[in-house]
Amino acid sequence: MSLTTQTFVTLPFILEEQASAFVDADDKYPESLVRYFLKEYTEKGQRVFDPFAGLGTTLFVCEEMGRIPYGIEKDRKRYEWVAGQLENWQNLVWGDAATLQDQGFPKMDFVITSPPYMPKHHKWNPLYGGDPAKAGYDKYLKRMQHIFQNLSQLMKRNALVVVQLDNLPGRRFTPLVWDVGNAIAKTMRLESEIIVKWDPAKKDYPHTHCLLFKNTQQ
Repeated sequence: MSLTTQTFVTLPFILEEQASAFVDADDKYPESLVRYFLKEYTEKGQRVFDPFAGLGTTLFVCEEMGRIPYGIEKDRKRYEWVAGQLENWQNLVWGDAATLQDQGFPKMDFVITSPPYMPKHHKWNPLYGGDPAKAGYDKYLKRMQHIFQNLSQLMKRNALVVVQLDNLPGRRFTPLVWDVGNAIAKTMRLESEIIVKWDPAKKDYPHTHCLLFKNTQQ
């Protein structure tokens, strides 16, 4: 993975849409992140897709800004919670991101997402729901590459993809930004890295990384 440009932006870290029904609701990114990229790279009426819809931040901000949201979410409770509040609920599918090419979605203008993270030394693979037969970091990265390969077929040519990622600190550091970025770069062209500084800065989380890819496939 080689970078063409690296830029820095500062955005407010405020979680506006509360998802108190979920104990792990703090894994959502702030609405300000989605607003920034939608304003920068999309126009009203365009289709925006999130292959890991999660708690629906991308989809809710799309509706707020006049974009048409689409997404897929594997967790049934999250899917139902988001769909129950979404105006375009029919554009959200309950399913595995690896099957997105089979869901009848139209061609997309833009993608923004944050995939499930996996520490390098863990065996539990979130992309396979912890299936022991699919354990391990290598299988996680191969699955990620497969998902984004399928995603490229769903996107319009030259459409952009923003992937929000964080490296995982600790006694056994995981360079997740580099590793996942390399996996995706086998399918799409990496254009730049945007480092987002949070304001106010959080002591344990001062910034995040957003990789910008271009779909060069038909």
